[in-house]
Amino acid sequence: MASGTILKLKQQRSRDRREQILSAATRLFGERGIDGTSLTDIAAAAKVPLSSLYDYFEDKRALVLDVPAGNFEALYQKTEPLLVKGGDPVEQLRIIFLTNFQYIKDNPGWGRVFFLEIWPSVLAAEPRVKKAVDKYALLYVQLLKQASRAGTYRRNLDPYTAMSLMMGGMCHLTAVWLLYGRKYDLVKKGKALFTTLHNGFVRR
Repeated sequence: MASGTILKLKQQRSRDRREQILSAATRLFGERGIDGTSLTDIAAAAKVPLSSLYDYFEDKRALVLDVPAGNFEALYQKTEPLLVKGGDPVEQLRIIFLTNFQYIKDNPGWGRVFFLEIWPSVLAAEPRVKKAVDKYALLYVQLLKQASRAGTYRRNLDPYTAMSLMMGGMCHLTAVWLLYGRKYDLVKKGKALFTTLHNGFVRR
């Protein structure tokens, strides 16, 4: 086997192991809380030696700060195949918004650790967390601007305020869903929220 192929296989195994660790951390943080979860717990859940975990993350804080980026990346992998290049910006906005609700529904541990632990705390201001959130928020801003230029949304619509309404609504619906035992269909509520906000954004 060529040395280049061997290197690529090693790099892929390294990426896979890192994702494995992040997935286990997300699930355990969601179940037990960040403070109630140790690196030993995460290594056991990820089925990797504790010493190997330190090859990827300096300490528990470093792992916690990488959880948002890892999950947003997994979300993008689910979202991008659904988007059509040059498609209608409102439809793309709807897809991005609702795919996130579906991702949270499928991964409630992520919803709990992000919306109930990271986002309401000082961790949200950490550069790695802020960068991950800002990247996601800018997708909304870009599509909202395109929808305004296309004449679907009001020309005077502030895309940053509109983005804040969308993400704020998502945070609230998700937090209530988690705190009250996931008693309603999160994706269905997300669809209703999108319709309400969309109706407020459209050009009259």
